[in-house]
Amino acid sequence: MWRLATSINYLSEKIFAEGRENEVEIIVADWGSKIPISEVLQLSPISAQLTHFIHIPETLAQQLQQDSPFAEVYALNAAARASNGQYIGRIDQDTLVTVNFIRQFFKAFEGKANFGFDLKHSYLFAARKQLPYSYIKTEPGLASINKVIESFSNWIQSEELSFCYWASAVGILLMHRDMWDEVGGYDERLIYYWYMDVDLGTRIIKKYPVVNIGKVFGYDFFHLEHMQTRMNFGVLHRKRNPDWSKSFDKPNLNPNGKNWGLKEADLQLEKLKIKPVASYAANKETLKNHQLLRLLFRISVNSGKLWVYNLVRHSLYLSKKLTKRDFL
Repeated sequence: MWRLATSINYLSEKIFAEGRENEVEIIVADWGSKIPISEVLQLSPISAQLTHFIHIPETLAQQLQQDSPFAEVYALNAAARASNGQYIGRIDQDTLVTVNFIRQFFKAFEGKANFGFDLKHSYLFAARKQLPYSYIKTEPGLASINKVIESFSNWIQSEELSFCYWASAVGILLMHRDMWDEVGGYDERLIYYWYMDVDLGTRIIKKYPVVNIGKVFGYDFFHLEHMQTRMNFGVLHRKRNPDWSKSFDKPNLNPNGKNWGLKEADLQLEKLKIKPVASYAANKETLKNHQLLRLLFRISVNSGKLWVYNLVRHSLYLSKKLTKRDFL
């Protein structure tokens, strides 16, 4: 809950600072919670203005997810379907969206800058960066987080895969709502782990250009790390989605049909049901110099590990290409 609240409060602060509060909404998909998230989440007053919740009841969630612990494809599709905006961006619940992305997106949307692509007819993707677990586990305030991102953004390596950037860990994927409706969002058969974003890309790429807005706009998405180390793949025991999900050979652009996103369930958007936390902005602590140095060391170590990991992944990609195997 802290990571979710921090992501929303951080983003809301940036949206209001840019004067875009009447043009942006935040939708939280609440998948099967016994107690709705809207009844417990600690949001700031401005965050409460921007945020809506779509609660998928526990009985419906259990029916749809079958033996999966979390059918994320349904949750994300439900949020996208219920949204009102012209453009829909999907982020994880613990991803910070920086002010640079907001500025760059609206420049493109308002035609104030030419970035070399058609915003309305492109699939936009950016990989994320990681803020270290050793820092995040202390649950820092927004002032501290702002300081860390301002100081070390260029030191943190992106998780972008050089051989296929749109198969990287998602910072954001973004497209016009007409495209979401045309492709039916995520394939709702992929209720297990991995490849759901890859599947979406392999369908869309047949019809629309895919744009790396990480390179165009900047790598403006920071994940609040929640694992002890970058080499700890603690989720690999989970059941994975089938291999066909990462194949480029898909006959249907929209495998879900017109009722994608739980249309027939007729779920309604709701506001925060508890009083916002007015005192959140009072937390103005910043890191001292010795803490910043320690954090810089941890960031450097993590970026080095990620560089090695990506080197291994690229070597595997090359070997698969040489032997004409699927490379994703």
